[in-house]
Amino acid sequence: MDLPFEIASASPEAQAHYRKMIADGQTPRFAEMCALQIAPGVHGTDDSFMQGRKNAEWLDKIPKRQAQWMLREAKKAGISTEGRYYHGGIADSRAHLDPQAWISGKDDLLRVAKKRRLEVRGQVNYTPPEGVAPPQRAAGLNPKLVRELARKEMAAEPGLTRTAAEQRVRDKHTPHWKRKGK
Repeated sequence: MDLPFEIASASPEAQAHYRKMIADGQTPRFAEMCALQIAPGVHGTDDSFMQGRKNAEWLDKIPKRQAQWMLREAKKAGISTEGRYYHGGIADSRAHLDPQAWISGKDDLLRVAKKRRLEVRGQVNYTPPEGVAPPQRAAGLNPKLVRELARKEMAAEPGLTRTAAEQRVRDKHTPHWKRKGK
């Protein structure tokens, strides 16, 4: 009998307990839970959704300067970040300055997804009703940024025309999901 990874890594007593429970007709998941003496994870609760996020642990996963800057800017914009998590997938063009992107649980995520007609998948699942158009996202790069980068391209390669430099900038810096026809 092939043992699940956690059981194979456990003590011989836990492995024997698992085998006995399976032989007695228990399901593999229940036998594993009992043999390891670990309660099953609870899926679908706010606690499980916010695990690792509620007490700002999620900020440890990004560079410290960026985390401090993000919090400082959000607080300057009047956003309460206490006990909240920034969910970039539902943010509008303001990114971390969007107050609705700072959520404190599943209900917040669902409310914003419905309001913005966004499809979400994971611990919270929502698909907007058919016939409801998703929000339009801005295409391409900011024109001011394109001009600025084109000037740098032209300085690096003096014979380059402005049109060619701007096209090179767009080809180089536009994310694939913002390119037209993709």
